[in-house]
Amino acid sequence: MTKNKRKKEKRKKQRESKKKRLFIYRILNPMKVLLEDFITFFRKDFNVAAYIYTIIITALTIAIAYGTDFGRAVSSKSIPTSSAIINNILMYVVIYFVIAIPVLIMRGESRNILKPGFFAKGLLFMCLIGFSYSFSWREVLNLEGFSSLEQSYIFGAMWWMRAFIFAFPVLMLLRLTVDRDVKGLYGLSSGRHHLKAYAFLYLLVLPILVAVSFTPDFLSYYPMYKPWHFEGVFGWPILLNTIVYQTSYIIFGFLMVELLFRGVLMIGMAPTMGRAAVLPMIAVYVALHFGKPILETMSAFFGGYFLGALAFQTRHIWGGVIIHMGIALTIELLRYFQHYVMNIRG
Repeated sequence: MTKNKRKKEKRKKQRESKKKRLFIYRILNPMKVLLEDFITFFRKDFNVAAYIYTIIITALTIAIAYGTDFGRAVSSKSIPTSSAIINNILMYVVIYFVIAIPVLIMRGESRNILKPGFFAKGLLFMCLIGFSYSFSWREVLNLEGFSSLEQSYIFGAMWWMRAFIFAFPVLMLLRLTVDRDVKGLYGLSSGRHHLKAYAFLYLLVLPILVAVSFTPDFLSYYPMYKPWHFEGVFGWPILLNTIVYQTSYIIFGFLMVELLFRGVLMIGMAPTMGRAAVLPMIAVYVALHFGKPILETMSAFFGGYFLGALAFQTRHIWGGVIIHMGIALTIELLRYFQHYVMNIRG
């Protein structure tokens, strides 16, 4: 090999090495910035007593919900009252303020309890969440003109739109009147911080999702929409009715989850509670998962904290939306693959 050829080869290798380093940098640097933001939140927010207290109370609610007849009855909205809506609201109100009030006191921020927005907005948001996630369309809609299969499909698809239909208009009104200084609509803003890092986080979680999708709890609970139960509904192709239903479930369902929890309960309560808003939000978010596989409920504590911390730091919720929608869609597709290709029925 001549001297010129060796130089060309050397330059080529250097260029390739630079490209590889640049590619790694493009992946690792957004992750580094995201983690720095998260650590900044944690350092400023961390209070030993408040964190231990929240962990203990949340663990107790999980143990009661999954380990006792009373807890299972409450989480299934059958007692202590005959109204599922009242049960849901009461459960969320109690959990929220049982965490929020002591946490503020432990942090030396008890003056925030006296702020007008603390109880008023806290109660309003718990009522919105409780109502939105317990309202039953079957009690108000008459679908006698449809077959039982069509009725099940309609009620199922509309189930995921409840929060959007009932809570979204109230939040719009509140934003235009009380919270005019809040950027965007409680996190539905033009912010783009960390979006690349969130996409990379989803890729990291993907192998875990694949592994967990084979556990008995997940096989029996998912997918949320089982197209094999609705073949021929409305005379539609199975692919079409699956796309329509999944649009309601994934887009409306998870956009509103992020808006209500990371948006409303973090960004919306921040003017009153500051960073302290994250702990009561997590407790209520965990309660939202009661009835789902217990591993998913427990993981909601850590996921809720992580997404809540970053929502506070960035003042937008798009990262949580990306993660939530991506995970939900992946779980559905994994179960379809397992059902149709691997013949795993669950």
